[in-house]
Amino acid sequence: MFKPSNFNQSWVTKQVYEPNFMKKIIRIAIFFFSFFTSICFSIAQTLDSLFAKAEYGSKIKDVQLLMRIDSIDYYRVSFLPKHLKKQTYLMFYTKEYWKGKVVKSDTLFTTEMAKEYLSLKDVDSTKNLSLLTKPKGDSITFHYNLLGLEFKKNYKRKHNDQYSLRDGLVTNEKFKSIPVNKTLPLFVYSLPYEDPKRPGYLFYCELTALGIPPDKWWDKYKIEHYIVVEMNIVSR
Repeated sequence: MFKPSNFNQSWVTKQVYEPNFMKKIIRIAIFFFSFFTSICFSIAQTLDSLFAKAEYGSKIKDVQLLMRIDSIDYYRVSFLPKHLKKQTYLMFYTKEYWKGKVVKSDTLFTTEMAKEYLSLKDVDSTKNLSLLTKPKGDSITFHYNLLGLEFKKNYKRKHNDQYSLRDGLVTNEKFKSIPVNKTLPLFVYSLPYEDPKRPGYLFYCELTALGIPPDKWWDKYKIEHYIVVEMNIVSR
């Protein structure tokens, strides 16, 4: 067979086989990318926590002024977006303490209602929880908005203007990992802590920041009265 004097066999081989070789490399890369992506996605769907943060009050100055005048407290809890495969819903409870003893407890929704109306299948920016408290003499009204379900409940309190609503999750207005299938304080409406070693000062943040459970606050701080709103992220 005739070959030109400048014929280069290696050049032909390279031009024929290099594209096929590159195709194989690309297929292998795509395979491993898909494989590891599916593993990461599966891990992400194994729900052991959600990220949430609580923010206090309003950024509008006129609203802030009105809240101070009427002794209104307001907290809003939001979640980081996440798609959940497992059935996930929220349960809420309240406990009222007088001198360390639970004098009243309540489940805000039955399990059946929670599964239907407090589902967290797709967590996005619209999934919010909020609580506004407005006092009147020796009573306090809790205005709830839980994933769009709005209602209010009245509770007894001491006729004392030193009460304050606190972030029970202690997120410090930053997203924090919240475990599932565990009942935790979501909001706490409480009198302050008065340290006998520092007379004249009232302490609020110390109550939740130190991680001492509310049922121990009478023993630790001698706080007479407080109401705890608890949340459980149920995942089955």
